[in-house]
Amino acid sequence: MKSFLILLALTVSYSAMAVEVYFTKDRMDRFACQVALSIKDSYPKHSLRQFRGKILNLLRTEINPWVDANPIPAGISLPDFVSKLTGFPGFPMDRSEYWLPNAFILMGNPKLELKAPVGNYWEAFMHLARSRHVAFLNGEAPAFNLRNEENLLQQIESHLPAVANYAFPYLDDKGLPIEQKNVKKPFTLVIGNPKHKKFDEFVVEASKYNEFASPLVLWLLEQENFSVSPEKMFSKTLEMYGDPIVALGVIAWITSGDALMVNRGNSSVITYKFEKIVEGSDVPGLQYHFWGYLTQGFIGNKLKVGALAYIYEKLYQKDIEDWTIDALSLKTSTRIRSAFKHPEKCLN
Repeated sequence: MKSFLILLALTVSYSAMAVEVYFTKDRMDRFACQVALSIKDSYPKHSLRQFRGKILNLLRTEINPWVDANPIPAGISLPDFVSKLTGFPGFPMDRSEYWLPNAFILMGNPKLELKAPVGNYWEAFMHLARSRHVAFLNGEAPAFNLRNEENLLQQIESHLPAVANYAFPYLDDKGLPIEQKNVKKPFTLVIGNPKHKKFDEFVVEASKYNEFASPLVLWLLEQENFSVSPEKMFSKTLEMYGDPIVALGVIAWITSGDALMVNRGNSSVITYKFEKIVEGSDVPGLQYHFWGYLTQGFIGNKLKVGALAYIYEKLYQKDIEDWTIDALSLKTSTRIRSAFKHPEKCLN
């Protein structure tokens, strides 16, 4: 079985790309050195094995207890002793693995401290997007595209009071859920399952990460579409947060949020600020996959996620764009790990 998975991972990593790729090998190598040397400078005594152990431990102890309140289908969880033995929280993924970026953030900034206080703009954006979408579905407002609205920042700021104190309201004045009307499975303003015993904790914890990411979101809102390269994205985030592991986590967190916002066609905004890495129509999804798989690959999960990408995206979904970006991301993470272990190669 292990040999089969290795073969699949190698197939993903080294198969010829079927769509146009803008992230050339030379750029990939330079970017890998940029990231690896930053990490080596900040964590000179850490090994890759120590990073993996600490990040997965944070995932199990600090994050996993509340993520089930947001029921994302992700396979099954494994018992703690099996997880610690194998290094896999679940199969094919534990739900908590969708929150791997948060463990990166916690490792470098356990108290989620910002250099300067800022409003929870990322959470306010989510509330705005979901509110607009509910109104559209109910015929109370016209179709919209947030990327095309000049007063977007003003709209976001108008929703800041709604998400103050780490709250995300979803009930109206009568205590009824704000949701799509007259359908069996309505779209609702709520994120997660309000009936779950950990729901209140989930809302507070998720809101804290959104507040933490808000400085980067505000900066991105000011940028031109398709103007921020991976190199610039990492260096700017490192400048803002002062820690390369945190930087990787924050970028992966906001790209996942933008891709899963509501409807990628009308509500995703910040991932359109990123320079295209590969050609493809699903801009939010491609950025989400690149930065998310980068965190997975860095901690040594390339074998598992590479095999899953090949089976699910290439063979089952036949989504060549996603498969291409996943393979590219995993190649990049391999180069980051290599540059971290052999930083002298980056100095030549």
